[in-house]
Amino acid sequence: MLWLSLLLTSVGVVALGRAVISATARTPSYLPVGRVARRLRRLLWLSLALKAGAGALMSVLGASLTPPFAALALLGGAGLTLLEFALMFRWLYPHERTQRGLQASLGDYLQGRLRLVWDALAPILAGGLGALTVSYTLSGQYRGWGGLGILTASAMGLSALLIGLGMMRRPTPLPIRWVPVETHLLNEAHRLGRELGVRVQEILVLDGTRLRRANAFALSGGRIAVTDYLLATLTEREVFAVLAHEVAHLAQRRRLVRLWLMQLGAGVGGAVALAPLWERLPRWGLLAWLGLLTLGMTLPLLRARQRHEREADAFAVSQYGKEPLASALRKIAALHQRGADEQGDAVHPSLQNRLRAIERLI
Repeated sequence: MLWLSLLLTSVGVVALGRAVISATARTPSYLPVGRVARRLRRLLWLSLALKAGAGALMSVLGASLTPPFAALALLGGAGLTLLEFALMFRWLYPHERTQRGLQASLGDYLQGRLRLVWDALAPILAGGLGALTVSYTLSGQYRGWGGLGILTASAMGLSALLIGLGMMRRPTPLPIRWVPVETHLLNEAHRLGRELGVRVQEILVLDGTRLRRANAFALSGGRIAVTDYLLATLTEREVFAVLAHEVAHLAQRRRLVRLWLMQLGAGVGGAVALAPLWERLPRWGLLAWLGLLTLGMTLPLLRARQRHEREADAFAVSQYGKEPLASALRKIAALHQRGADEQGDAVHPSLQNRLRAIERLI
């Protein structure tokens, strides 16, 4: 029954996505591809919420689902989500290629788009598999499976650990172009790093031209990545302002890692403390506990990242003034077809609010 509900959810999501993309073909001047992509992002969260709701409803209604099978359902739901959006992006590709002049092949396009979907799925998978592993182990259910129980518990825990490490490592979101970085850009990044007490190891140039992406990223290991499309679009001072923003994120990563480790320790400690009560709790009680645990670990990280965005903008302004960063943000929003009042994601505010916050900086 659970698998049927997940499959029906996927069919409904794909139908909604098809309707959104079809509107682009009918009215391309009214509905630019950038706006369609943001609607698909909201549809992604709707898809995840519907799948989670279906699983919770089945559990409350009495569907017997042991942690190993729940882990399989979690992985299966993630696979269905990737398949849903692979279909939708396949339909979107010709429209975006026409509107934005993409040079990337369909395979490269799908890889770039689906990587963003995986970025949304990874925290859910890591947290869900981790919670199921803790529940399966501390409740002693694995003993009923004998040696297979130990193997399944180990596989679930290892999968959660590997996905979590992949999130912390943060691989490059686009292919690397092995071209030398201009010396003055690297020197400026080193100077900015010294200002914040963080070492900038290298600057990577990513292939953003084929997908028309003007972005910069703070990666693990003291690395910063910028797309060639951004370097070709912005002035030198605007590039410096974006670089300062990303160097600030490098310095903030330590705080995020410490916060994550503190939350992880608190979550495991709470799970151990409540272990004697688990067998007495009704199904809805276990679901409520897991939901509170997820919110308790997600919301503080989200708030911290939102605050870090404001701090990174403030550091860039302190180095180069308001205009270079504001001008760079306007150009990037225009290239990505993002309206001034449209929010980028849960971390990045709309261009209008961001420029207003920059203007208030001293």
